[in-house]
Amino acid sequence: MKIGIFGGTFNPVHFGHLRAAEEVAQTFLNKVVFIPTNITSNKKMPEINPEKRMEMINIAIKNHKKFEASDIEIKRGGFSYSYDTIVQLEKIYPLDELYFIAGMDTYFDMRNWKNAGEIFDKINFIVVNRSNKKSDLKNLIKLIDFLPDKLKEGIRIDYAENRLITDKNRFIYFFKITRLDISSTDIRNNFKNNISNLFLLPNEVINYIINNKLY
Repeated sequence: MKIGIFGGTFNPVHFGHLRAAEEVAQTFLNKVVFIPTNITSNKKMPEINPEKRMEMINIAIKNHKKFEASDIEIKRGGFSYSYDTIVQLEKIYPLDELYFIAGMDTYFDMRNWKNAGEIFDKINFIVVNRSNKKSDLKNLIKLIDFLPDKLKEGIRIDYAENRLITDKNRFIYFFKITRLDISSTDIRNNFKNNISNLFLLPNEVINYIINNKLY
């Protein structure tokens, strides 16, 4: 089975997240697992209980057969590092093929992550791009520059599949998805300023946020 790992703060989860997961699943995967972070060190945001962010995801995906959520980073506690999560997921899904779903901005910064080189050895990647610039996906040679140095020499380019292949035969796909300009920050500000969030995230998630006075 091909399983996608979709991590993030999801504060809150919205249709941009859900549509990206839908398109990736339809093209590549049998299942997508949403994994909310416990604590993230690179974003400033209101302190929302991670269990509540997990509950919002469960509400949003409850009727989708290919989607599920995991609280492994919440249970692990502390800062959420993707390397630690991937090591844990390898034990949970030993017979499955894992794919890490990431946005382009995340991909550009990944060489600075904890054990970045080892991450690319352990798991395949699907890098999703919402930009209207086609060159972002077609210039695969340029995208090699953002990989950890240890990977660059052995990398191969597969233009037909729009992907890079590492010397460990791991794949890094670059995949264009529908551009939905939805921001969790804007949604939180809308709640704060009593502005409608209708059609930005599922109605049941909106009701959960209002009922629990999250923002």
